[in-house]
Amino acid sequence: MTDMNIRAGMTGWGILMMAGCASGPEMPPVPTATMAASSRTPMATLEKGHAVYLRHCGRCHEYEMPDEVSGPDWHIVVPGMAWNAGISAADETAVLRYVMAARST
Repeated sequence: MTDMNIRAGMTGWGILMMAGCASGPEMPPVPTATMAASSRTPMATLEKGHAVYLRHCGRCHEYEMPDEVSGPDWHIVVPGMAWNAGISAADETAVLRYVMAARST
């Protein structure tokens, strides 16, 4: 195999690897004014919940999309995961408000 063939093969692998990374994992939705209005939650609370969600929830597992978990289940999941992550009660409340608002849009 020539150096040129090796380089061409390596370039092909590099392109495939970048293409695979381009899509990446699905990310939770960014808070919107519609979410805030429909959930009657201040935008600042949704933004805080979203930031905490991004910072803590993806550390140990893939992000769960808000619509993939039922509302009643989020009320069980968030407190348990908040305890595991060691976040404050205020952050736990913000995360719960965020995922519930994101579900309803």
